Amino acid sequence: MITSIAIDDEPNALRIIEHHASRMEFLELKCVFTDPFKAMDFLYENEIDLIFLDVNMPDISGLEFAQKILNRGISIIFTTAHSEYALESYEVEAVDYLLKPFDFPRFYTAVSKANERLRASLQSRGRNFFFVSTGNERHKIFYHDINWIEGNGNYVTYCLKDRKLLVRSTIKQTIAFLNFTDFVQVQRSYIVSLAHIDKILDNHVHIKDKRISIGPNYRQNFNTVIQQLNQRFP
Repeated sequence: MITSIAIDDEPNALRIIEHHASRMEFLELKCVFTDPFKAMDFLYENEIDLIFLDVNMPDISGLEFAQKILNRGISIIFTTAHSEYALESYEVEAVDYLLKPFDFPRFYTAVSKANERLRASLQSRGRNFFFVSTGNERHKIFYHDINWIEGNGNYVTYCLKDRKLLVRSTIKQTIAFLNFTDFVQVQRSYIVSLAHIDKILDNHVHIKDKRISIGPNYRQNFNTVIQQLNQRFP
C-alpha cells in the first residue's frame, strides 16, 4: 500500500486526485491540503510515501516545498497546468510531472513509477518477502512465489509454487501487502500475479491449470494494468 497526500491551492484539482486515487486499491490518499504549511506540519507527525504536489501556489511554490523535504525519502509527483517547470521538477528528483488536465490512465502511469521507486528501495533493503500467520506458526512468503490468492470471507489462501497457505485475512487486507505493478485483483475473491499469467482469453486469466474469470467491475483496471505493462516492455 502506497500512502500519500495531495497539496493544491485549487479544491477542484484535489477532487480530481481524490477521484482517481479512489479507483486504485493500492493507493491510500490519507489527506488533502490547500495550505502547504499545514501539509508540512502533517509530514512532521506522519510517514508518507508519496505527495501529489502543485507547482504554482501562493506563499510557497511546489518546487520550494519539495526542496524542504528532499532528504525525507518521499516521492513527489508534480501536478500543474504549467509545462515550463518540468525540467526543474526533476532537479528535486520528482517521480513524474502531471500536466493538468490529466486522465486516469496518465495518473495510473505516474503512480506506477512511484511504486517502482518504492519497491526498488525496499528490495535494496532485502524486503522481497513478508510473513503470514497460520495458527501458532509464521511462514515466510516471497512475492515471486505467489501464483494467485483466493479469498473466502475472513480467510485467504495463498497459492504458491509449491504449497498452499490458509491465512486469516480478507482480500482487502491482503492486497495491502502486494505491489500493484506485480499483482492485480481480477474479481472480488481473486488476486493474481501478473508474472505467472500464461494467457488471457475471453475475460479469463490462465495460470497453470487454473482458469480465473475477470469480473466486470475489475476489467477496466485490469486492462489498464496490462496496457501499462505493454508500454514498459514493448
